[in-house]
Amino acid sequence: MISMISVLCFLFSAFVLLLPFSNALAETREITLTVTEGAIVLNGTKFMAWTYNGTVPGPEIRVREGDTVKIRLRNQSGAKHGLFFHGLHLPPRVALQEEVPVDPDHEYTYEFIARPAGTHLYHCSWNMAEHISRGLYGVFIVEAANEQKFDREFVYVLSDWNSKDLKGEGHHETGHPQTMMDNDITTINDKAVAGDHPIIMDVKEGQRVKIRLANIGHLPHTVRFSEGFTLTHEDGYPISEPRKESSITLYPGKRHDIAITPDRPGKFPFYHSVTFPPSFTERESHQEGYDKQNHEGTQKVKAGLVPGDPGKAENGNSYAIQLTKEEVIFVLDVKMDHLSKIEPGEKRP
Repeated sequence: MISMISVLCFLFSAFVLLLPFSNALAETREITLTVTEGAIVLNGTKFMAWTYNGTVPGPEIRVREGDTVKIRLRNQSGAKHGLFFHGLHLPPRVALQEEVPVDPDHEYTYEFIARPAGTHLYHCSWNMAEHISRGLYGVFIVEAANEQKFDREFVYVLSDWNSKDLKGEGHHETGHPQTMMDNDITTINDKAVAGDHPIIMDVKEGQRVKIRLANIGHLPHTVRFSEGFTLTHEDGYPISEPRKESSITLYPGKRHDIAITPDRPGKFPFYHSVTFPPSFTERESHQEGYDKQNHEGTQKVKAGLVPGDPGKAENGNSYAIQLTKEEVIFVLDVKMDHLSKIEPGEKRP
């Protein structure tokens, strides 16, 4: 006769086996982010910054979906700060705590289950516009249990900075929306975008390459790659039908994952520009004191045009404004995969 205890043990075992496989692999991840005062030099201009763990942007956080995440925010600066988890699903208690600042010389631990999978952001939640503009942001990646494997992966976060504030030419505090058109320096991770010093991505032909792009800045950043790429994710979520593109515009807070499989060796550039859509420029043109021609390097671009890819205007009467000229931001440096070129019967080196 089967005892009640045996029945309960059997039912419990069956329940455990039915749990999602990802839960069985879930871990507890403990991360400390320490806020301190610091500085960052961009194009020869020294900006006062706040940093997470001494860097701008803060350290990349990477966990698996279902992990229990405990993030301790230690405030060792002279100002109040908080944490906001951009794109993550949080329980109400944690979501409410995002709005509560952590005072200087205090700390707080945020605890939640990491979900959904995808490319997300974290940043300061207190006086958000100014604090993000001073460097308090980073990338938060949640890998899915069935995460697709790539041979190479690159993670880049774009932002924009205003050197006029430091020269006393600004009329508002750092990060104020009225000053965003004056943001004259674009950064990719910790480097200023400069066409003569692009970031090099070393890969081999035939490798499957994933690039995670995020925009934490105030301006829309357009990235163009004439060789084309496959857009696979938007704002952390997989696209039901991944599509081929040659350019994307990342609006503030947006994230895009793209995939490339280079089929030949060579150096292939990605171009960057800041281009506003027609709806934005038409609205801005009515603001007192605004003049599209006052910004060095700006030019009108017909609606629907991608700089460098003419002939696709949708409406010749509306104009986008290209605030910055195109510059090379990355170079995909594809080397020949010698092993793949070995003929049958030939010895491998």
